[in-house]
Amino acid sequence: MKIAVAMSGGVDSSVAAYLLKKANHDITGVTMRHYNFSEQGFSEKTGIEADIADARAVCKKLEIDHQVIDVQKEFKQSVINYFIKEYTQGRTPNPCTYCNPRIKWGIFLDKIKQQGFEKIATGHYTIIRKKGNNYLLSRGKDMDKDQSYMLWGLSQSQLTYTIFPIGSLLKDEVIKLAKKLCIPAHDKQESQEVCFIPSHYEKFFRKNINLVPGDILFKDGKKIGQHKGLQLYTIGQRRGLNTPWHSPLYVMKIDVGTNSLHVTDDDNDLFKDTFTVQCLNWISPLPEDPSLIKVQTRYNSIPVRIKSLQIIEKEIKVILKNKTRAITPGQSAVFYLDDLLLGGGIIKQ
Repeated sequence: MKIAVAMSGGVDSSVAAYLLKKANHDITGVTMRHYNFSEQGFSEKTGIEADIADARAVCKKLEIDHQVIDVQKEFKQSVINYFIKEYTQGRTPNPCTYCNPRIKWGIFLDKIKQQGFEKIATGHYTIIRKKGNNYLLSRGKDMDKDQSYMLWGLSQSQLTYTIFPIGSLLKDEVIKLAKKLCIPAHDKQESQEVCFIPSHYEKFFRKNINLVPGDILFKDGKKIGQHKGLQLYTIGQRRGLNTPWHSPLYVMKIDVGTNSLHVTDDDNDLFKDTFTVQCLNWISPLPEDPSLIKVQTRYNSIPVRIKSLQIIEKEIKVILKNKTRAITPGQSAVFYLDDLLLGGGIIKQ
């Protein structure tokens, strides 16, 4: 089978390529050039050009072809503009969940298919299997590295072309194999949360958004300080408030209309049990009993049980069995039945 392996130069995609080659597939490593750090004043040695060089070195070691596909224009128009727009509206987006169905499994996959590749493979710690005419996604074997949360937006059509070679492996097993094979990527630092922001968010936002200072209000409405721009904060945040107080303060609400940041010194104020999800995508059907479902509201958060679901037109109201902390507009809510990924959406409120 002719397979394009999406390679970042990291250990996961490198081992994925090795395993597919070992299985006698026709493999090419393909790196997506999607962003130029120099536009933000950073050295390209820390950005995508470094990843391309690393991926090329791995492909040379594995004796497979390597190529680069440029999607910078599409990535900027879609993902970066979405990221900026969400923050200007007081939400905290997850750009990876937006990028995956539109760029990596969208524009990038289309370009790969035009070259005659039959499948795209990535180094995600996620398990894919076919049941009847449908594809199912499940958490990876390594629960600490599971990346299924990031893939809730994929369609059945996109999954048709997808392989996850390392989903059934533990991270330690992947690293051990890479070391054994002397793959150059075995000691490479793992990628950061947002690939197009190499360091601090503030520098990125100051270049792309007009940060407007405003009032920091205690939960009783009293002004207690001034923020540096709402885009620099998210629900539940503690650091960076720089406001003298007798106890730790947490961001409780971001009010774009009044350009104010509402805070509390009681962590209990950050817990809630009801929220609405929009932009829904289902990979597998929901069970009739919602109490069997768990929902994960942040990439690193613990999934929590659902009490009930209310479908309202194209949105769904989620009521939890117990309150959970810092449910944040703009983040992804991803639904699971045990380890099976059912689907997800964007938290509205």
